[in-house]
Amino acid sequence: GNTVSLIGLGLLGGSLGKAMLKGGLAKRVLGLVRREESIQQAQEAGIVHQAYLEPQEAVQEADLIILCTPVLQIPALMEKMLPHLRPGTLVTDVGSVKRELVDHLEPLLTSAGCIYIGSHPMAGSERHGLEHADPNLFLGATCVITPTATSPDASVQTIMQFWESVGGQPLIMEAAQHDQWVAHASHLPHAVAAMLAWRTLDPAQGALQAELCSTGFRDTTRVASGSPEMWADILISNRSAIGQSLQSHQEQCTELKQWLENNDRASILEWLAESKMRRDQWLESYSKRQPTMKGPRPPARK
Repeated sequence: GNTVSLIGLGLLGGSLGKAMLKGGLAKRVLGLVRREESIQQAQEAGIVHQAYLEPQEAVQEADLIILCTPVLQIPALMEKMLPHLRPGTLVTDVGSVKRELVDHLEPLLTSAGCIYIGSHPMAGSERHGLEHADPNLFLGATCVITPTATSPDASVQTIMQFWESVGGQPLIMEAAQHDQWVAHASHLPHAVAAMLAWRTLDPAQGALQAELCSTGFRDTTRVASGSPEMWADILISNRSAIGQSLQSHQEQCTELKQWLENNDRASILEWLAESKMRRDQWLESYSKRQPTMKGPRPPARK
């Protein structure tokens, strides 16, 4: 039989638990929580069969461990759990930054006779916390997997099948490349949304400024309502790739400023038309990524 342990039951960990219990995807689903009251909450909400406060209890029976805590908490937690892992245990995570984790965790787990392969399900919401857990959160979501040259094929297959079983679409890529792409696709847009919310809704601008913010502003800044704790972690963890992304966008800002100063409508029109075309094409292909619930297929064990 297979036992899956979810380390941290926030939005992602909680949603995974719900999807697994609902689909009968694992014989046992265990969870690690920080607060006493979360134990009953998680068990009653159908997120895990059993929740624990002690890392040792949560991991000692596990075949598959999924780290769902903030990225910066993972190294310290792993040190605590390491002595209690069974040899051959497979470990993955849901962190949106991969290279630092892979560099740290792969050798650490290999030394303990276990296997680490990074994952990043591109699913989420500006809501956070156990109470928002949703078994359909991963339906149609791209789930990036970042194996290295030494990752066993069978383990990579197991992780792929796991994400498919909760409705995700696995995509394999190299960790450093993932971090660069995700800086452009997710991290910088978050920073830009925060900039807009910060500057435009500054009380010094006066109340009427906010009155003029409508649907366009709402849609452009939606992600700025995400968890500040989580996003501070993400920006710090992926700081070098985000710094590069910021630099290339600063160059674009400078160029736009130049066109405005030169009253250059032709360049602005060309830029907007190209942007529209690129986004329209992306949206069309994005809309075709059909959510499929492949179920119940528990992760295979070697």
